[in-house]
Parts: sequence; C-alpha cells; structure tokens
Amino acid sequence: MCDTLCAFSPYAEQGTVLFAKNSDRSPNEPHLVIHVPEKEHIAGSPLKLTYITIPQVKYTYAAVLCKPSWIWGAEMGVNSASVAIGNEAVFTKVKRGPEALIGMDLVRLALERCETAEKAVELITSLLEKYGQGGNCGFDHEFFYDNSFLIVDPKEGYVIETAGKRWAVVKVSGKHAISNRLSIRKEHIYRGGVDEDFDFAGKLTNRLYTYFSGSKKRLESSYLSIKENMDASMMMKALRKHYPKDDSTVFKRGSVRSVCMHAGGLIGDHTTGSLVAVLRDNKPSTLWVTGSSTPCISCFKPVFVEIDSGAPVFYDECESKNYWLKREAIHRSVLTGVINPDILRSKLQELEKDFISREKELFSNSNPDLQELKQFSIEAAEKEEKAISCFLTEKEWSMPSKNRFNRYWNKKNKELANACLR
Repeated sequence: MCDTLCAFSPYAEQGTVLFAKNSDRSPNEPHLVIHVPEKEHIAGSPLKLTYITIPQVKYTYAAVLCKPSWIWGAEMGVNSASVAIGNEAVFTKVKRGPEALIGMDLVRLALERCETAEKAVELITSLLEKYGQGGNCGFDHEFFYDNSFLIVDPKEGYVIETAGKRWAVVKVSGKHAISNRLSIRKEHIYRGGVDEDFDFAGKLTNRLYTYFSGSKKRLESSYLSIKENMDASMMMKALRKHYPKDDSTVFKRGSVRSVCMHAGGLIGDHTTGSLVAVLRDNKPSTLWVTGSSTPCISCFKPVFVEIDSGAPVFYDECESKNYWLKREAIHRSVLTGVINPDILRSKLQELEKDFISREKELFSNSNPDLQELKQFSIEAAEKEEKAISCFLTEKEWSMPSKNRFNRYWNKKNKELANACLR
C-alpha cells in the first residue's frame, strides 16, 4: 500500500513543483535510500531486473532511489533531470501472469533513462506492452498486484494506470494524488489495449481488494492536505497524517486508512520510507528523505541528486540497510513503551523546522553553490544522528501478549532481531 501526491502552481510555491510519497510495505522490510550515478554502458548488454533480464541502454541518468532491500527497482525516486516517480499497487480483474516486470522495476528504469515526465510515460508504457508485468512483490508473504504511477517534472505531470498489459494515461495539473485504486475512467488522453471510450477503472477494478486496501480514506486525506502555496513542510505534514479516529491509537492498533500507515493485528503494511521532493527547473531540486519508517516519529533530511554528501543516501546498500535498522530500533522501542513518541517527535521536528528554514534561505535569492548545499546536507544528517542517538536503548522489544496487536508486533520484533543477528 502507498500514497503519492503532487502539487503544481498555485498549490506549490512559485518556481517549484512538489512531489511526495509514503512507501507502505512489510514492517520488517528495510527501505533503502541509494544513489545510482550517471553511467555509460554497452548498449544491448544484459540488465538483470528483479525477475527478468532486458537490454541495457547506452546512457543512464543519476538518481536517488528509495527502494525495498531485496528488489532491483524502486518505490520512488528523483533523477538528475528532476523527474520524480512513485508507483502504487492497484487491484484489478486481470489474471496473474508469469514473472515479468514489476512496478518498481519500471520506476527505476524510467528514472535512469528519461529526462522528462513525458518520456517516462512513453518508456513505461512501451516496456509494459513488450514485457508485461508480474511477479511476487511481497517481502515475507506473497503479494501480487498491478501498478499505477505518478510522474512529474518541473513543468508537467502524468498518471499511468495499468491492468496487465493494458494501460491508460491522464495529464495532471494543479494538485493530484493517487493511492491503491484505479481512478481513470473515460478521460484518458493516451491508452493501450483499450478503446478510446473505455471506462478503465469502472471495468477493471477488483472492488473487494480495493475496498479493503483502505485507499479511499487515504486518497481523500491526500487531496484535503494540498492547499495553495504549499511548501515541503506541508507535504511532510500530509505524509504524517493519521485517520482522525485512529490518531491517538496508532501505537496500539494498526491503521490501514492512515496515510502514515501503521501495521498491527490484521493490518500487515506499514510506512517504511518517505520522500518529499521540491523540483526546480535550472536549479538543484531538494529531496527530503527519512531513511526510516514511521514518518510521524521521523525526521526528513535534505539531500541533492547532484551532490555526494553521504547519509542518509548511500552508494552501498548494506550501509543503507544498517542506517534504516538503527532508526527502526527506535520505532520498536516506541511500540514497547520504552520511548515516549511525543518527546521523540518534538525533538526531531524541531530539528526539521530548522532544516527547512535553512533550505529556504539558501534558495531565496540565486542558485546556491553546490559546496554550500553539500555542507548543509552533511550538517543536517549529523544533527539528526546525534539526536536519535539519545533515544537508542539496549532494552528488548517485548510487549505483553494480551491482544492481537501486541502478539503481531512481538512476532515481528523477534523476526527482525534474529535477522539482525545473522
């Protein structure tokens, strides 16, 4: 499960386009933030994706990717051309096919190969028609789905929705959001495998799975969050939103209807990583990443695709995994009652407020110096590292097994602790 949002003028500050996404997956699945450099390849050489191999292209763009630890592709990311993409699981009536492309592979391929949102649409749809989509996307259980994509650059945006090899596209402006449901009806401007007047969502939605995904409430929350003159801090707030009736109990009961999703009991997905991007034309775009789960108790840190500033972005996936696990230990300590979430939240969001203020200052006049941006990013990461170190504890993640929620998390805690020991 996931939620992806974007805002263009007049909903975004002048000269920017905003993009945001929460990745909701198994709570024990490390969510990595990695940097892939621009690179030249031997055109046509084999490129191994999650399940299949396709021909490589001659040149790929640099990108910051937010991805599950075991999958080649990415849930979301931004490339050096300021193209941002996020994907969503959608549930359709199409029968499951053989292993092929998965949505996350398509996100990464488009970020590495495309300099505009329009070209990303062309690439994703052509690859989908050629190879199809299929394969397990679950970390600790089988999970199969089709995909939708929100693709934006500093000038325009698109949504692609898919069902097997069939697809439909709409252009977006102003504000838009997608979740775990088909939403395109007959208004598609491009399409594949369907007629011009085909009701894509009406004909292809699996209504049972879509209903239980909780996506209706989350999509409503996302749209209501997008106001005029949004900035990065307001997008972060949107990703931290809980369903009002669940807000006071998210560390005691799961909430699939919250944009900041909390697992527990019958609810198996949790927000494992978050990204907010401020996209600019002819200036560096600012990426704000948590490098951790549970954005309501995490800190967004500033990074830039053009700059190697270290944590929370890594070239080495093992280092990124360890970074995530360190912060996940704090989340588990909140669940067990060792850490007060309000104290943790207050400390980290105080830091984050300073980061946002400083970033605005750097971009207020002219194009800032890259060395200055690098130092800003390094210092922000160091301050967050120092802050979270005060909350680390050696206590075991143990909860009284008196209800389904606690039993769920005790099992997950033991599995994660054993995985860390291996």
